[in-house]
Amino acid sequence: MKKLLIRLKKLPKFQWLAISVLVATFFTYYGVTSYINSGNEEPRWMVCNPKKDDRKPLYLMFHNTNKYEWNYKKRKWVKSINKYSREVMPTIEMYEDKSFFEESRIRWKLRPIYQSDNYYVFYQRTGGVAMFKGVAADKMMAQHIIMNRGDLSLLYYENEWIKNKFRKRKYDDEEIDKLFKEVEKFVSPYEDILLSNGKTLTASRSLDLFQCKEVSSIKPKI
Repeated sequence: MKKLLIRLKKLPKFQWLAISVLVATFFTYYGVTSYINSGNEEPRWMVCNPKKDDRKPLYLMFHNTNKYEWNYKKRKWVKSINKYSREVMPTIEMYEDKSFFEESRIRWKLRPIYQSDNYYVFYQRTGGVAMFKGVAADKMMAQHIIMNRGDLSLLYYENEWIKNKFRKRKYDDEEIDKLFKEVEKFVSPYEDILLSNGKTLTASRSLDLFQCKEVSSIKPKI
């Protein structure tokens, strides 16, 4: 390699310049294509408007990526240190406050617990934390965010299917189809959850429908 570089430098200036341009073009092209083939895609920014007047819009970022752990010092997403958690997967960031996409803040990404050709189901746990003594903790709940991959309709399904309480919700496309049909009718604020001991828990839930659309002007400043 060293001998080749020495020979190239001895070429006339115009030939050296032409070869340099070709080399730069080669690495630029294959650098770009290797990034595309790596599975990381540019994020898609969305606003999701509720079907009910008492709900706020949701601001959502969808991203196929393997960078889904927030580095507090660098203030950016990084790959997991766990080599078994580095595969590319769909993720979303979701907020009711648009300013989360306009300012540098600590962020959360939701990962899927189910996906098919038709749907994504993202999960996170909320509540269950008391900040001060004598103050009751919020009730621990689970958010299952179900997105229709075809028309970008979204179900905001808050319930008590909490994974660390051994109540993981099992999904398939048929079950999700039922939820989308149910939200268009009267939605009961309760549902039955079968526990591991065979008993049934009557638990609270909410089910709301949103319609998402892409908005290119929504970008975070990080």
